[in-house]
Amino acid sequence: MNATLIPLRQTAPLPRYATRLLGAALAATAYVACLPWDLRNRAETAGALNETSPVTTQGVVLLILALLALSAYFGIRDRLAWTLLVVAAPPSTLLFVSFDSHPTQDAQVWPLAWAFCTLVMGVGALGAAGVARSATRRSDA
Repeated sequence: MNATLIPLRQTAPLPRYATRLLGAALAATAYVACLPWDLRNRAETAGALNETSPVTTQGVVLLILALLALSAYFGIRDRLAWTLLVVAAPPSTLLFVSFDSHPTQDAQVWPLAWAFCTLVMGVGALGAAGVARSATRRSDA
């Protein structure tokens, strides 16, 4: 079996945790690269609730693909709980910081948006990990 696909629980602690930290760093980097922060968030027009944002559809799609690939990789190599922590937690944390950094909290709906996005990222990570794990086990049989 390829060394990059050996289950992490069968490796020494240093490579195991280094791989997890690298995965978390890749998930955070994908978030920052695909959804850049505009610290100059401002209303489009005076009194509007909508703010300008550098987020694009292409960026969201690329982020989803990157997180799904990481989820599949860690789903094959690690436990599902670790996959959730490695892949979904860093982007969720960065999203929280991004929402919380807005100078004005318009209608205070950002906690709901954050909770929904975190739920979607978590379910997506667990789903991709589970599918990858089951596909790998079927091909081994």
